[in-house]
Amino acid sequence: MGIMIDSYQRKYICLFSLLFFSFFFFENSKSQSDPVLNHSSPEIDQSEKFKGQQTTPSSPSTSTSQTIPQKQSSLLPPLIEPSSPPAMVLAPVTVTAQEELPEEENIVLTNKQSEVLGPAMKIIDIPRTIQSISRQELNTINAQSTNDLAAFIPGVNPSQITGSPAGEPIVRGLPATVYRNGMLVGFSQSAQYGPLMNMNAYDNLDVVTGPVSIVFGPQELAGGFANEVTKQPYFDKFRGSADYTVGMYQTNFWNIDLGGPILSDKLAYRFDYFGQNGYAPYNYYDGAYLNRECWYLALSAKPYENLSIDFNTELDDNHLNTVAGINRPNQALINNRLYQTGSLLGWYGPPGILHPGLGTAPPGAGYAVSWGPLVEISPRSNIFENPEDGDRQLYYVAQCIETLKINDDLSIVNNSLFEFYNSFIDQAIPSDFWGVLPSGYDFDNRLEWRYSFDLLPKGQTEQSYSQGRQEDHSSSSLSFHNQIDGGIEFRFFSDTEYAGVWHQPVNIWNLTQPLTYNNFTPIVPFTAAISPIYQNPYLTDIPIPGYPGMYYNVFNYLSTADTFSTLSPFYQHQINFTDQWSLMLAGRMNAYFVQASPPPGTPAEISQAAPSFGLPPYTSTSMNIVQPEVTISPSYKPFPWMTSYFTFFYGQTTLLSQFGSFAPEFPSAYYHQNNFLYEVGTKFSLLHDKLFLGVSGYYQTGYIPAQVIPGGPIATAQVAIKGAQLNANYQPNKNFWLNFGYAFIAGQELWQGLPQGPLALQPYSSSVAKLYGLPVDPLVNEPPLNFPFIGFPHNYGNLMATYKFDNGLGVSLWALAESGNFIFYTYSTRIPSWYTLNARIFYSSKRWEASLYLYNITNEHYWLPGAPGFSAARNFNYDYIVPQLPFWIQGTVRVYF
Repeated sequence: MGIMIDSYQRKYICLFSLLFFSFFFFENSKSQSDPVLNHSSPEIDQSEKFKGQQTTPSSPSTSTSQTIPQKQSSLLPPLIEPSSPPAMVLAPVTVTAQEELPEEENIVLTNKQSEVLGPAMKIIDIPRTIQSISRQELNTINAQSTNDLAAFIPGVNPSQITGSPAGEPIVRGLPATVYRNGMLVGFSQSAQYGPLMNMNAYDNLDVVTGPVSIVFGPQELAGGFANEVTKQPYFDKFRGSADYTVGMYQTNFWNIDLGGPILSDKLAYRFDYFGQNGYAPYNYYDGAYLNRECWYLALSAKPYENLSIDFNTELDDNHLNTVAGINRPNQALINNRLYQTGSLLGWYGPPGILHPGLGTAPPGAGYAVSWGPLVEISPRSNIFENPEDGDRQLYYVAQCIETLKINDDLSIVNNSLFEFYNSFIDQAIPSDFWGVLPSGYDFDNRLEWRYSFDLLPKGQTEQSYSQGRQEDHSSSSLSFHNQIDGGIEFRFFSDTEYAGVWHQPVNIWNLTQPLTYNNFTPIVPFTAAISPIYQNPYLTDIPIPGYPGMYYNVFNYLSTADTFSTLSPFYQHQINFTDQWSLMLAGRMNAYFVQASPPPGTPAEISQAAPSFGLPPYTSTSMNIVQPEVTISPSYKPFPWMTSYFTFFYGQTTLLSQFGSFAPEFPSAYYHQNNFLYEVGTKFSLLHDKLFLGVSGYYQTGYIPAQVIPGGPIATAQVAIKGAQLNANYQPNKNFWLNFGYAFIAGQELWQGLPQGPLALQPYSSSVAKLYGLPVDPLVNEPPLNFPFIGFPHNYGNLMATYKFDNGLGVSLWALAESGNFIFYTYSTRIPSWYTLNARIFYSSKRWEASLYLYNITNEHYWLPGAPGFSAARNFNYDYIVPQLPFWIQGTVRVYF
């Protein structure tokens, strides 16, 4: 099918093309006529083009220039005698090693360092699969969301989690816990509900697959973790940039980034402001939007030579209406965009009695629909297009890191983080979902000491041992080099959470007709909840204090008023026995002290009535829990360019309430969820450190949550995930670089042997409901069987390449691909395999840069399910599906100063 471009789109294409090429030819003509700007002029030292490039204390430039004195060069003339006539003296020759690029321009992982496991280590030596994404790479695709990370990491699952924005990436089918300079970013569960990541505040982003590190500490079962390395101040001089992005579907955002020294070599700052009042991946859909304002400030002080203090703070204000896409998904919709119409007839009550008109059916009953014909539907249709729906996030964070260097072998690091979060999710039409966090507070402090030393072989002094090491370069000689990271972490968390989620009849609504306030499914008061129709006081919809028109439920494992603290000693020891053999041992103990109560506003009569219906009472709880974590990682380096490793991890994590806390109905088993990881891998550095290859295979187990009917039984299941991954990057010179990767992932929910299977809002497609006259949205449990992950492809691939000419003109191409996947446990409705091809055409000079981004160039028609793999929202996959954007463009102009 060809690409359809309307007049509105043509206007943007012409505007960007004219702007881009005007800038390009203007700059070229200017540089050719002005010797000061002409970089190819022989009068200008070629090293000038490297001056002024961005360097930071945390990521110093690795570019080196070597000036060759005349007396050391055989190519220069001999010294001139005083009596000789004057002779021309050649200027010093500057030679720059091409492979020694500035760090921000080097994408090869071989010699990069990361602190994802504690002290800085070379990525090639870290016994885990890591992808470090630089600021340059983030700018290449203008990354703004967690889904954008799939362009760099094949283990990332692009997702359209409906009902809430994705605050964390999804890696290997599980949430990827987010850390900020090594400290946990709280307030998230199953990658949902937490604050949106501000990609503009990072110098780089390190993504690791598998459980979180011992030093960082756990949150929940994780398929990986992302460490945000925030922007650092400039100590050398004042510098900055400002950019503006505009494009199709009302894309409109801007960024200002600047910094410099305050006191020479003692104090420096960095400031970043990001604003957005439109973004195509939201605005393409009817009624969806994303407006953001994010302020970031960093200060770094070096009051003494051995003491550094790094402070950063950020305030984010996000307003949005999420994308839910189209309800009633079936194969006709996915293949041909044919929508199953039909109007609501009524709702069922026990024992199968039909009540005409709008109502709220009890769990297990469902609704009746008078089905109509299949009709074509616009991919921009959105079930959340109505006047009521809207989300708000207000997030504040402050972090301070003090590093005291006692000597070359011993350092003490104290890392403190404070967070405040206010959020509400209002989706009253038609799904009746409310999530409110009036206020949440999180304080985390980790004190650690980092010590390295050598154990000398018996009978040797330090001097003789060092001399012997220099004389004997054999890889097998003993070294016994030790690197220790130990300490203790304290965390205090307090919040109040409200969630109302149990009656969400999405499929009763005909999306070809407008939704109005009259489509609001009725709330269930206490008197109705204890009536013969419902017979469950926990189905009561309770008004949320201070939020008129919003309601919550209790005993749903989400609503809570919780305060907890943790105390976590940890110890990590890296031993390098020889230049070939090393071993990492680490352990951590997390002690939780939890006080959880019903949230304010909960009527006492609900809990008092529960026993008469055979349900447990809903009361405050107090729990003290200790969770262990251990990891063992031997590594073998047969050659300097090859490292093989094996990693074993065991740890206990918890299940979480809606915003990352604990509900009073949590049983003790919720706090002791066993997680295992077995991973083997090999990393290669080839072609003189210009090509990095990493391959790994793994097997991971743990527990995932499921949706819970208020007052229902505990709903968890063990999962087993296995897979293999390849990631690589290649950069032969400063003009060209390449990233590519592949991942195979297979996950399974293990419900067999349990009393019940996963909860399903609707266990069959709407076409099946029409064929057999079945109710829609009955809210029932599947049988207790083992189910492969749903909404979850097995195969992922990514490829990204950039070439930049010496004159500043360049092009980047990147492609993503996924195999097909079934959206629900019936394994009958399938999303086909898909790919997208994207491009960036840019021109960059010392003072400005212009970029034209083209997304989905081939206009591929593809879909994402409502929720993938692990997510508790996966039970909605027969209620939501989201067609992805067709071809679209945006452009950015950036000025440097």
